[in-house]
Amino acid sequence: MEPSSDNPVAGLEAVFAEMRPALVRRAAAMGAAGDAEDVVQDVWLKIRNAEGPIANPQAYLLRMVYTAVLDRRRGSRRSAARDAAWSSPANLPEDSVEAANAERRLIAAQTLAEVEARLAAIGDPAAALFRRHRIDGVTQRRLAEEFGMGLSTVEKHLRRVYAAILDLGGDQA
Repeated sequence: MEPSSDNPVAGLEAVFAEMRPALVRRAAAMGAAGDAEDVVQDVWLKIRNAEGPIANPQAYLLRMVYTAVLDRRRGSRRSAARDAAWSSPANLPEDSVEAANAERRLIAAQTLAEVEARLAAIGDPAAALFRRHRIDGVTQRRLAEEFGMGLSTVEKHLRRVYAAILDLGGDQA
């Protein structure tokens, strides 16, 4: 089809057809290698709706390819960010986060009650030694001095408490 002064779109389409391989190379060089043909097809669809005369059709088409590649890049970044946000637990609905936190608190409270019950069942001095060692951070040697017993006796009491607490994990299964 011959470009005419009556139909500027026909003239632009003719320039597009002539420049098509160069436009595909331009899109690929800009990083749209796998999508270069799609980018050029998008440009083709847009120029079909172009209106008015275009002073420099080659520059216009190159600029359209440039813009189309940037639009695709921005779109893929937005899509990746949206997908990451959707899959992030921080972006769960507020009520589901609160429900999960409430459930964790309930489980922690139940576990603490079970540990306290085991410690009460074991009794002193083992429970007191465990609390001073694990909660207060007192060394076993220092506990032996405070409680007036040998280091091996402190270790024996702590082993008993640890066994009782580890047994809690077996009760929950």
